[in-house]
Amino acid sequence: MSLSTAQRFWMLSSLALLATTVAIIFMQWPLRDPEVMADLQAPECSQWRELAPERYYDAYPMTGDACFALRTLMVHDQVVISSVSEYDEHRKATGIKRAVKSLLTWAMIMGGFYVVGWVCYRTAAVLQKMKEQKLKGQKPE
Repeated sequence: MSLSTAQRFWMLSSLALLATTVAIIFMQWPLRDPEVMADLQAPECSQWRELAPERYYDAYPMTGDACFALRTLMVHDQVVISSVSEYDEHRKATGIKRAVKSLLTWAMIMGGFYVVGWVCYRTAAVLQKMKEQKLKGQKPE
């Protein structure tokens, strides 16, 4: 099976966009925040680490408050983190969610481009066929 020029262009564009998407996934992967790590090990933050899993704090802390980084993370992500291992699991889950979302977005965009290209190609083929039939049906003068 031979690919048309449009299909080759679509394939190259898909691969280039996929490489860009993978690069963005690696760039967006959540890294360990040293301030959160310090808050997880600080004794004054124990009250925040000991919250029940279903009860997260819903108000952003003031800048400079004790345990600011941990509390901000907990409010922003609506999660209770009580240990370094839970923090690592949360980072991993967040990274995987972002990666899946990015790859699904890539697939939908490229699938949409392919469908639009296919419809345009088929429309042009039908119009060309109709034009040829019309020209054959005309009588020379």
